[in-house]
Amino acid sequence: MCNRTTNWRVSLKVRMIPAGSRASGCDTAEVQAAIERFLKDSHRPALLEPGEPFLPLTEGNYCLEFRQSRLVLQAWDENRNLVRRILRVSEQVRGKLTLTVEKFARREGELVLIDLARPQSQEWQRRGSRMVSRERFRQFLSREFPDWKLAEISSEPNLEHTFSPAYPRALLTRGQSGWAAIGAGAEVEDGSGLLSFGLIWLDYLRRRDPRRTVEGLVLWMPQGREKTTSLRLPFLSQAQARFELFLYDEDDHAVKLDSQDYGNVETHLERCPRGVSSTDPQFRDIQFPEAWLEAKVRRDIETIDATLGPIPIYGQVPAFAAAERGIIDLLAVDRAGRLAVVELKASADIHLPLQALDYWMRVKRHLDTADFTRCGYFPGTALRGEAPRLLLVAPSLDFHPSSETILAFLSPDIEVVRIGVAANWREKLHVMFRLCGASRPD
Repeated sequence: MCNRTTNWRVSLKVRMIPAGSRASGCDTAEVQAAIERFLKDSHRPALLEPGEPFLPLTEGNYCLEFRQSRLVLQAWDENRNLVRRILRVSEQVRGKLTLTVEKFARREGELVLIDLARPQSQEWQRRGSRMVSRERFRQFLSREFPDWKLAEISSEPNLEHTFSPAYPRALLTRGQSGWAAIGAGAEVEDGSGLLSFGLIWLDYLRRRDPRRTVEGLVLWMPQGREKTTSLRLPFLSQAQARFELFLYDEDDHAVKLDSQDYGNVETHLERCPRGVSSTDPQFRDIQFPEAWLEAKVRRDIETIDATLGPIPIYGQVPAFAAAERGIIDLLAVDRAGRLAVVELKASADIHLPLQALDYWMRVKRHLDTADFTRCGYFPGTALRGEAPRLLLVAPSLDFHPSSETILAFLSPDIEVVRIGVAANWREKLHVMFRLCGASRPD
């Protein structure tokens, strides 16, 4: 029989099961009773099959019945109709009931009943959304790379290797060749982290199996969220890897994007204000460590780099949403007239290298178009046309371990120096190391 609901609680009626009926060695009546209790006690029951969206169970859209000595659960909505034979209960916890089911060709699968009204259901919904994204990602790879074998795919977190569950990752192989692949599901609000985790995944695959040639990285993300990633790709080393960016829409139609033709960096440079000391920190609240570190670096910039002039130093130029990035940007010039972008971070941040690149590329564009001179910055200094240097400044113990990995993929045209300061930088600024590019400490 089909369900009826009363006062937001589910009252389920099922056909009586003949005595002695079994489901894969389990008492079918017990399985039936477990499902019935769960639905009765749930305020917002929903069904989840891995790789599919949640299906809320409401009045008139599901049945639990006995068909030819088999316990069958059927549920439907406007887009799909799911019918599964229930074999057994594999796990039962408060607010969640996991069932083993029989799918087509007698393959076993998993079906999960969840009460969305319970607080822990939010985490289950996140996991469910990620499983849906992983399945969509798998289908995309199978469709776009039919001549390649999908050797592995996962969205499980791995803290040791810095793999995020938010981005499903995969390996495509053909003989001794391979491609790393990583995706961002529609549930990921900000896809700017995709490239950082993708480069880490690519490097991991190369180190794990050095005999295989992993040619490059495939990136898969929702259409409309590609701006940051697409602008970064041209500044990666093409000698290190090939990069292919695919954008998908709501119908999972994917198109390959040519990042070289994506367009120019969107940036804006205000005219330099007069009568304002460009060396004064704009934000002095020491409760914010980045602002505190900025004040120390501004006052003692020559300790960070002896070639930099103490004045002028500009903050947040050109205009950029740095507050949202959690990074302080400074712009200085050395005594030879070459610009230096100084990125400050007081805690470990996996995205520091690529977020610094975002600011560097904007500074370079304004330099190439002579905007700084025209708008009154660095008066009396003849700025060189050479690309700016990029200085990453952070406490020496707070550079994320993946920094070297990501920096190794930047274009060799970008001169990067990592500067680690002592842990007591709040009292006195003292440089512990200076490392060029992706160099590792001795």
